[in-house]
Amino acid sequence: MPLHVKVYATLRPVVGGRSVELPLEEGATVRDLVDCMVARWPELEVMMIEDGEVSRRVHVFVDGRSARHLPDGAETVLLEGQEIAVSPAVAGG
Repeated sequence: MPLHVKVYATLRPVVGGRSVELPLEEGATVRDLVDCMVARWPELEVMMIEDGEVSRRVHVFVDGRSARHLPDGAETVLLEGQEIAVSPAVAGG
């Protein structure tokens, strides 16, 4: 299933735009999405993977909710038609 993913901030220059289409299998999870992005753009690994897990330096949003706050976290299954967005963590005051 092709998955349309919006990307923000420092991720955009790496992926070459505001959004990308990723070829994910049916039943793919948030973790699979991150792995697919890192495989396609290896320079994202430092931002997206930490200690073998999805890094806290990046947020994957599924229908507007951070996957980190969903019951299955990085194992949340993605469905065709969902709004998916990936953004680096933002801090400041």
